[in-house]
Amino acid sequence: MYFSIIVQQILILAFLALLGVIATKFKVITEQVKNSIAALVFNITLPLLIITSVTRIELNQEILQNSILVFVLSIVGISLLLIIGNLSRSLLKLKDKKGDIHVIHTMFGNVAFLGYPLFSALFPGGEGLLYAIIYHFSQDIFIWTIGVFIFNKSDNNRITDHFKHLLNPNTISFTIGVIMLVLGIKFPEVIYKPLYEMGHTTIYLAMLYIGAVLAQNAMIKAFKKIEIYVLALNKMLLVPFILLLIIFILDRYFGIYIGSTAKTVLVMQTAMPCMAMIVVLAKRFGSDDLHATENLFVTTILSLGILPLVYFLIQIV
Repeated sequence: MYFSIIVQQILILAFLALLGVIATKFKVITEQVKNSIAALVFNITLPLLIITSVTRIELNQEILQNSILVFVLSIVGISLLLIIGNLSRSLLKLKDKKGDIHVIHTMFGNVAFLGYPLFSALFPGGEGLLYAIIYHFSQDIFIWTIGVFIFNKSDNNRITDHFKHLLNPNTISFTIGVIMLVLGIKFPEVIYKPLYEMGHTTIYLAMLYIGAVLAQNAMIKAFKKIEIYVLALNKMLLVPFILLLIIFILDRYFGIYIGSTAKTVLVMQTAMPCMAMIVVLAKRFGSDDLHATENLFVTTILSLGILPLVYFLIQIV
């Protein structure tokens, strides 16, 4: 049942992204509108989606244990992606800015813009989204430290200076949501319902944004670049499979069990296509934003087939 849901959901998301492409081609979504959509999602709808999803969960010992494991294994997974990204960069002899983008895009996936809508549909009770948020938080730690360091190696700022970026509307809403969850505080229905409905517009706005990003450049040449397929193989199949084996070994030989929902979200978040916001950050830091867009385009297209395959592997391992 879940396999058909994930295929259907990815097709729905692909259709929404296509609408974004069409709207951009016909100049309904301009550069200013695209940036406004990203700001709207990041500052309003996504925080509302996070806080309303977290506070609707009924906390128990299993969810608490799974949350801790998801956080620890997220760090493990992203660290593996960093190592594999650097290895493939060396093997492919990718230098300078192009090599930097290869490593960064190997590490960071579209865990919010694509992951949140997907897991909201797969696990409507909110538990799946909780684990997706935890993975996103782990990824943010790497982005604003190691990621920024890779982008701007000549910067004299210390890595710790970039932790300030972790203080944003999404992490604040997550923190508030967790506090409310632990204390058993609920929004009154008259407040919760409009916040919940507004939060769930994230799904549509996020996919319009991705479609707008994909529509901005002619991407035909991207399909001829072997380094993008190596990145996709490493990021979307190799490391998720290694992480899946680690989870299997922890369960079989050490008695450390992670729930089915948590395992599915964790591994699939690791397998997400390249992160859309890296395109924006690449431009901000004077890196190769065109190659970042190519990575985003090809891996997003490939995810239509790869994510259902990863889901299938999760069920049999």
